[in-house]
Amino acid sequence: MKLGFDAPPAYFVHVPKTGGVTLGSFLDSLYSFRQKVRLDSPRLAKLKISALPRFRFYHSMHQGRQMLELTGRSDLICMTMLRDPVERAVSQILYFQRIAREQPRAFLPDYLEAVRPILQADLTGPVDETAFGLACDAQIRTLGILEDYRPLFHGGPDVASKRTLTSPYPLPPLMDVNDEAALLTNSLTWLETFQVVGITEHYNRSVELVCDALGVAAPAKIRQANVNPERTPGNSDYGRQISPMLRDQLVALTAGDRELYAAGLQRFQDQWERYKAQPKRLYSIGSRMRAPLWQSKIFYEAKTALRPLKRAIQQRLDKTV
Repeated sequence: MKLGFDAPPAYFVHVPKTGGVTLGSFLDSLYSFRQKVRLDSPRLAKLKISALPRFRFYHSMHQGRQMLELTGRSDLICMTMLRDPVERAVSQILYFQRIAREQPRAFLPDYLEAVRPILQADLTGPVDETAFGLACDAQIRTLGILEDYRPLFHGGPDVASKRTLTSPYPLPPLMDVNDEAALLTNSLTWLETFQVVGITEHYNRSVELVCDALGVAAPAKIRQANVNPERTPGNSDYGRQISPMLRDQLVALTAGDRELYAAGLQRFQDQWERYKAQPKRLYSIGSRMRAPLWQSKIFYEAKTALRPLKRAIQQRLDKTV
């Protein structure tokens, strides 16, 4: 058995609506405050590219391979999660509808108008294909896109873009971003290099693979985050809730994602069989102690209460980076 204090350096590519917020929060709990970074627009705007290599854990928020390359690291355990394309598409439609009701200002006005047909869809008939393409970004786009992220970093020209899932912002493209064949090829190529490919439909086993790679104990239960409040064990299969007409349409609209998902599922199954035959047997002492503490209810409530202080500390740290 190999002993270590901290979990190995890792890079998590968060594909939207695959359970990534929940898994990312768990991964976040394995590393100390200064060891980790969430690669989203607000954080990047305060971070110099030259400081990017110093972290031990990276939570990449929907970014392609160029963000990983900016770290300059070759020692990172790369991992991601994929989800059945129809399930993920419906989940993203429902997510957008919920955000539009609860936080309408989260959308850029022009983008809100463009995706309005999705926001009004009742899931009994076909969806507007143009709006679907804008709102339900494919998994092949997250893993296959080639774009320049440097303008989002501190000192860059686009640091005020506040790019999010509901407020997309065009970055300098390094490919034809509408070429689905190229997006699929790029996705499959990158997927082959991931040490862990998780599958949302096999979530517990995926978490077990992640924990084995990082030398920590798999938790009995992970605190869920960013979950549809109407989603329960009794109604978790979206494919059975939508009309057959809509399901057929979504199958057709997610052809590239279905090919990527099939490859990811095969890779997951291969990794699971190897793990069962011979676990990695890495033991990360500090991370094993840290994770249960930060996942506990009392510390979860304390973290929530201390978020303003955490933001203030982070702002001070950013000035030194």
